[in-house]
Amino acid sequence: MTNEWQNFLTQHGGKVNEQGQISFANSPRDEFAQLESGCHLASLDQIGIIHVTGDDAQAFLQAQFSNDINLIDQSTSQISAYCNPKGRMLAQFLIIPADNEYYLIFPHSLMEKTLKRLRMFVLRSQVSLTDVSNEMVCLGLIGNNLGDIDMALPESDYGLLMNEQTFITKVPAIPSRHLILCPLTVAQAIWLKLIPNCGAVSAQSWNWLDIQAGLPSIQAETVEEFVPQMLNLELIGGVNFKKGCYPGQEIVARMHYLGKPKRRMFKLHTDTEVVPAAGDDLYLHGGDGQSAGKVVMAQPSSSKGTDLLAVIRLNHADSTELRLGSADGPLLSFESLPYSLESK
Repeated sequence: MTNEWQNFLTQHGGKVNEQGQISFANSPRDEFAQLESGCHLASLDQIGIIHVTGDDAQAFLQAQFSNDINLIDQSTSQISAYCNPKGRMLAQFLIIPADNEYYLIFPHSLMEKTLKRLRMFVLRSQVSLTDVSNEMVCLGLIGNNLGDIDMALPESDYGLLMNEQTFITKVPAIPSRHLILCPLTVAQAIWLKLIPNCGAVSAQSWNWLDIQAGLPSIQAETVEEFVPQMLNLELIGGVNFKKGCYPGQEIVARMHYLGKPKRRMFKLHTDTEVVPAAGDDLYLHGGDGQSAGKVVMAQPSSSKGTDLLAVIRLNHADSTELRLGSADGPLLSFESLPYSLESK
């Protein structure tokens, strides 16, 4: 987040917290409780943006990612995994096409290492990868009743609308939500246009809705921890098993065709108010002391306690003794995901 954008938000009611993030309420919980009613606008400060250009941009991304880049067009966005040769995920992207160019949306904390690694494989390809996080802004539009905002919006998940330099894609969640990608000056104009009819919320509200929708994200603490199936990526449209090779493809395909994952991502709740970090371990009370799972992402619940997504060994998936942080830590309970864990 640039100083110019931060200053703009603080001039319009935002406050910078201890982590350098913008907030608009006394606590995230105050925001979460309001999300199911009305319209809300979030500044997605945590997002990084890579702009991919050049004659070979499509072929380059096709050879690197788990999804089929050739299937997206100017009316669709796409999620995809970036893996190491062992099939372990280095990052997960939301990919937005722009004519023959692409924007890769993912946590900014992964920018330096991810950009460096991608550039290693450019070789003689006519491809340029540029961090444009200081020039472009991502906004999150949240709400089921958006009739008063005077903006055309895609209606289907990962549908995409473009208007000059502004890209709007629908992201799965209840309530409905859309990600808006645009230049900094355009973001300021959109904010001023929409905020009279929308409450301002923090990026934590967007992240909390990711958890409710069962949409994972690789964080710095979980790089190279998970293969795509552990995060349910093939169940939510992030893996294509019919495309050609990419790093880790053999491992990912073997798990799909010759077996099934021994771990899956689940949604859980705990009454503790101490929010765990990505990568924190789960344990069985009275177990053998080995990790039974790992936190993917977590946020305070809308009422009390903490909501989280975690990858768990399937033989522990019905356990009533799963604990956070240690075998004697806070008790975890399973909650329903909005999609089936059975492979299609």
